[in-house]
Amino acid sequence: MRSILALLCVALAALATACAPAPTEEAAAPEAMAVSAPLPIAPTLAPDTEADSIPMLNGVPLVPLTGEVSFLDALEPQPVFQLPSVYNTNHTAIQIIKEEEQLRLEAYELGGLWLIGYGHLMLEGEDDVITEETADAFLKEDLHWCEESIERYVDVPVTLNEFSAMVAFCYNVGSGKTRGSSIVKRVNNEDRPGAANAFLLWNRMNGIVMQALAKRRARERTLFLTP
Repeated sequence: MRSILALLCVALAALATACAPAPTEEAAAPEAMAVSAPLPIAPTLAPDTEADSIPMLNGVPLVPLTGEVSFLDALEPQPVFQLPSVYNTNHTAIQIIKEEEQLRLEAYELGGLWLIGYGHLMLEGEDDVITEETADAFLKEDLHWCEESIERYVDVPVTLNEFSAMVAFCYNVGSGKTRGSSIVKRVNNEDRPGAANAFLLWNRMNGIVMQALAKRRARERTLFLTP
């Protein structure tokens, strides 16, 4: 009797095993279900938006207020104010742009955009390998539209260094952001100290304070404040 019961148990177990669903590929290899981590988002080309205030800790700014600038142009003993349409960007500002952007003779991708030279946004048909002379030509063209932007947006007399600092700023953040910035608004209200400090508010990329941007803004501010 016990032998018969044992045989029945073995038979039932075999039947249950045969009827059980085959393990799916998902169950057999759970690691296959893991979704690969998304690629990091490339940084944007320029600061997102103007910050509400300069980052501080116990009343001490966490970003530099001034930056090292090699003045390549003669400085005026007293400020000379003229309308922006009179000026071209001075050599000092151009040197700041070149040092901050750094020369790249081969095309590179940044934030979904293709750039070359000194941060020149590539247009269709442009070569992806250029010479330094071509990079300088692109820079000159790009500075031209920045200069035109400052001429349109600033309607009060400014110094050459103020104009050039705003052009350098525009080259980095773009025409639209320059127009809406506190820099332009305060210059037009002839609040020059406020306009100078407003440079420092553009120090973020993807919402995070970037030391490279803070340093760049400090250099532009120093140029802006120099007669």
